[in-house]
Amino acid sequence: MKIRFLLGDATAIAGGRGVVVGRGYSRFVHLAKLALPAAAVGLLMLVAAWPRLQAVFESVHIPVPRLDISAARDLNMVAARFTGVDRQNRPFVVTAEIARQKPKLDDLVSLDRPKGDLNTASGGWLELSGDTGFYQPQPQLLDLFGNVAMFQDKGNEFHTASAHVDMTAGNAEGDEAISGQGPFGNITGQGFRILNRGETIIFTGRATLEMQPRAGSVP
Repeated sequence: MKIRFLLGDATAIAGGRGVVVGRGYSRFVHLAKLALPAAAVGLLMLVAAWPRLQAVFESVHIPVPRLDISAARDLNMVAARFTGVDRQNRPFVVTAEIARQKPKLDDLVSLDRPKGDLNTASGGWLELSGDTGFYQPQPQLLDLFGNVAMFQDKGNEFHTASAHVDMTAGNAEGDEAISGQGPFGNITGQGFRILNRGETIIFTGRATLEMQPRAGSVP
């Protein structure tokens, strides 16, 4: 008795003399003889070229940005604004482009582009600004650093490197060189003191003043 199996395009005949396999199996064996040596050669070439390929992959690798955990813990405020009144109930305002407060330093706020505005009882004003600064909300103290500028409603302006401002008292002071100008003329000094919101300004150290003659005055 013979048993005949049909397997796709291959034909197998089982009998007493063995098994005969069709053309499909022969084609598979032929392809395997060609593919296995080719794969081995390709693998050897990949191993040899791997150091160069690794350098290429690293050159085009896009680094993942690192998260600064310490910066994430800081409290940041954009367009910050602090308001208050002095001992005589006169208002003042401290503003900054960005304010940063560290949790462990509750009473110290660092400022970018800070500005302090004080108003007088007569309606006048004094404005002080700088590149950076620190503000202490409880004692209401403002420290300014870098390109500090001070302007008065009287037309006066002064420039220095740093200033310490007591917003409650309406006073300011500095110990670095200062220059100013206004309707009175030009003035320089080695330091300054501003009292009563600009009502009195004292130039300390060696100071010089160039008076500006008034219109209509006789030289």
